[in-house]
Amino acid sequence: MSFGKASISEVCYNFIRENLTEGKTILELGSGWATGELGKYYNMISIEHDGQWIEQHNSDYIYAPIRLYNESWTKPDIDENDGWYDVDDVKFHLQDKKYDMILVDGPPGWLNSAGPGKTIGRGGFYKHMDLFNTDVPIIIDDIDRAPEMHLLKLVSEKLNRPYIILDDKATGVINA
Repeated sequence: MSFGKASISEVCYNFIRENLTEGKTILELGSGWATGELGKYYNMISIEHDGQWIEQHNSDYIYAPIRLYNESWTKPDIDENDGWYDVDDVKFHLQDKKYDMILVDGPPGWLNSAGPGKTIGRGGFYKHMDLFNTDVPIIIDDIDRAPEMHLLKLVSEKLNRPYIILDDKATGVINA
C-alpha cells in the first residue's frame, strides 16, 4: 500500500506531521494503511466498521458496525446515504476519550452488505457532531468528491470556522 487511492494522500500525511506534535492523539473515522503510518508518531483512536481492519495497526480500535437509517434514526439532511456507524457504539466508546485532531476518512461511500442499492457515507459525522470534541482541527479526506466537499462546507459553517483545501485538492482542513 501507499498514500493516495484508498488511503490519505501524502500531502495530508505531511500536513498532519507538520501541524500536530508527536505523541498527540488522532481520532480517525475509518482506518487502513495510513493508520499504521500515523501510529508511528501519534496515539491513534480508530472508529471502524470493517472487522478486517480491527487490530491491524497500533490503534485503540472502536468497532462500530454500520447501522441503516430507519424511522427512529432519520437520514442526515446533507445526503442520501442509507447508513453510518452505530451511534450508540460510537457514543459509548468515545465518552472518556481525549484527542487532539479528527481525521474523517470513513466510512466509505459504499457498502455491499448494506443491501441492494444502499450506500453509506460520511454525512453521519455532521448529523452526530455532538458526539465529538470539535474544538480540535478536523481533516476531511476525499473532498474531491461532491458529498465530502459538501460535508466540509457544512461542518465549517456549523462551527463558524473557515476551511482550507490542501494542495492535493482532496483534503480539507478546519483548524481549531
